[in-house]
Amino acid sequence: MEPDYDHGDTLIKRVANGWLVVSSSEHEEGQVQVFVYEDKENPNWIAESLYNLLLDQFAPYMQSKRSAGIKMSFSHKTKEEEDGDQKTS
Repeated sequence: MEPDYDHGDTLIKRVANGWLVVSSSEHEEGQVQVFVYEDKENPNWIAESLYNLLLDQFAPYMQSKRSAGIKMSFSHKTKEEEDGDQKTS
């Protein structure tokens, strides 16, 4: 049994080297698009690739200059490191 993707359906799956996204094609009915968000070698590899996936796949729902929406950020620093940077400024 193969999954049936209707317009707007999205599947997100964690794989060995990153994240896999399968979504229904916006342009061709019955077709799917596959995207891979590969982990990069850094201490926050899973979090960074997931962040990139969310920004890309859910861009219409993100805050922009003229519309309200989700606001996200990613940092290579811990909260403690960021707080320390603010105190020394």
